[in-house]
Amino acid sequence: MKHFIFKNQKSNNNTVAQENGNLNMLLSEPTATTRPNADLRNRRIDFYFEDDKVLIEGLADIGYTFWLSKTDITDISTNAKICQHILHDFVDVFYSTNKYYDGLTKLFKKSILRIGDFTDSKWATPFGTYIGDDDKTGLFIAKSLVTFKSEIDKLCEAREDGGNYLSVMQAFLERLSQRTDDPILDYTTAAPWIKIMEDEDYLLCSKNEQIRELYLQLLKQYRDLHSRYMTEVR
Repeated sequence: MKHFIFKNQKSNNNTVAQENGNLNMLLSEPTATTRPNADLRNRRIDFYFEDDKVLIEGLADIGYTFWLSKTDITDISTNAKICQHILHDFVDVFYSTNKYYDGLTKLFKKSILRIGDFTDSKWATPFGTYIGDDDKTGLFIAKSLVTFKSEIDKLCEAREDGGNYLSVMQAFLERLSQRTDDPILDYTTAAPWIKIMEDEDYLLCSKNEQIRELYLQLLKQYRDLHSRYMTEVR
């Protein structure tokens, strides 16, 4: 069972990924038996940042997760092998992620997605650049993660401003918490605050616990506003 996920490898013959198969947290979770027709051309990587760690989720298609690991963000060698495996190797075993869902939704998330024609292996990244598809792709991603997280930490420090931003976030929360009998009006009126909130999702990486908690409260209010809005317009 330990290395079952790698039994049908092809493409890059990533034997090193086999050696790190024990890092896959999903191997002890139930296998997903529904929706068996994953389109591997839609595979992606989702990154979740937690302090000095990164959780790496590999999806073969929307809803088809086959990998979830948690490693030091500075472990470039291991993270490169994981990313190379996710983007290149064939997989046909998928797992339930229900156990981890709530925890992941509270973390800062970024993704690597395929773009353009499926015949053109090109990936969009959160690093301000597109990348090709070769045997160095995983290494580029792993190195970029370290730089990216360092930049996010600096953004957080600047925005925290010694705790002065807390009052601003409190004002945002008060605004997003307001409700009338018109969900459409509520959502459209809150749009400017929602845009600012979405642009500052990196605050989930803040070392200030109060800022992280306030952002999660903002996120909760946004989801409620959006849910009420969608229910009304359907």
